[in-house]
Amino acid sequence: MRKRKAFSLLAITAVAGGVLLTGCSTGKEVKPNSVTANQAVEELYNNEPVTLRFYSHNAGILSDADLEELISKPVRAKYPNITLELIKGTNLDKMLAAGEVPDIIATSNYYLHDVLQMGLGTDLNDFVKSQRIDMGRFEPEAVNVMKSFGKKGELYGVPYAMNYGVLAYNKDIFDKYGVPYPKDGMTWNQILELARKVTRADQGNQYIGLDMGDPQTLTRAYSLPVVDDKQEKAVLTSDGYKKVFGLYQQLYEIPGIVDSKKKYTYGIDAFLKEQKVAMFPYWISALTARLPQLKEPGKDFNWDVVSFPSMDDRPGLGREIDFHLAMVPPNTPHPKAAYAVIQSLISDAAQTAMNRSGSRLSILKDPAIRNQFAADAKLYDGKNLLGIFAVKPAPLPEATAYDVKSYSFLKEGIKSMVNDGKDINTALREANDKADKYIQEMKAAAK
Repeated sequence: MRKRKAFSLLAITAVAGGVLLTGCSTGKEVKPNSVTANQAVEELYNNEPVTLRFYSHNAGILSDADLEELISKPVRAKYPNITLELIKGTNLDKMLAAGEVPDIIATSNYYLHDVLQMGLGTDLNDFVKSQRIDMGRFEPEAVNVMKSFGKKGELYGVPYAMNYGVLAYNKDIFDKYGVPYPKDGMTWNQILELARKVTRADQGNQYIGLDMGDPQTLTRAYSLPVVDDKQEKAVLTSDGYKKVFGLYQQLYEIPGIVDSKKKYTYGIDAFLKEQKVAMFPYWISALTARLPQLKEPGKDFNWDVVSFPSMDDRPGLGREIDFHLAMVPPNTPHPKAAYAVIQSLISDAAQTAMNRSGSRLSILKDPAIRNQFAADAKLYDGKNLLGIFAVKPAPLPEATAYDVKSYSFLKEGIKSMVNDGKDINTALREANDKADKYIQEMKAAAK
């Protein structure tokens, strides 16, 4: 087994996470940008000039320009003596092998498990308490996810941005066939009914009513775990997985969805560029990043968004919670300055600016901030942007080291249904067998 070099945790006294993560109980909110909180931060960081090394682990901060816009600008406004330097051209494994550690790590809840496995988690409860950070200001489901990673109440990071599931649709295709538009709060079964009506072959053009993407698009939104509670065996043959695969089967049985070459997924370009897909489930951040291309001559079309569809037995729940968080690894020589950076990111001013730019959706649940998403970019003028909040983010099952690989087995299962005509039970059983084998191999390698 390849052993990872683990770093010892900083000597930070753990405070009961249940108290800190629920916010202030006095009924009076103390915001990080209040006078009291500012005074506390000034005591924490003495404003000496310092350069912090910042690493983005699948958090979408890929360039110096990204770092400047999202992180450095709000930090510099409050702490001009803090300089942030983006680590590029390496990864955490290589850094650990060389005995190096970043000062700050940005990652997502999807990859947090991997970072913690590397020994890079520091309990931030003392920081949250001393700076009077009210976690009640945050999206509740994001706080719940952070709680799930702290088995003894630890808080391994502070969320600073989130994503939100949406269903984008092409109004022109619906208008062409006189079909009503999708609405906020619809279920997947209702969306499939619309897909049947707008999947048409017309004068040499094949319009695809819906592309649901890979199966984890729905399995994660349905909060389905990959393994059992003991993390010993895969559970990909459960009724929940059968229900999700049943929806995919309904989609692929619509004439025209699967083409003559057995192509059955089309992607975001088929929606935005080729404009042949009528409905496409996506993330709001990813959609926002692609919308500027529609401003080019001849590229725009009549489109809009509605809330991410729900499962019929879970109304009001959309796509799974997805957010970015900042961590301070153990052994950084500048922990106090790193804490000051995190606090800058979650201030009302920084969250409002980030949200209005459209670069990220605010992690704060305050509708006065969240409803201004991308206002400065004017990408959603006249669109049903606020409608996406008609559903709440779905909770996630506990993350495991087996999730990502198991999703690939589910994807293979869908392919076997389409290309080989396998039934749902067979496709899931084969995916489950592959996942079980992988789990046992991983456990054997860890011994």
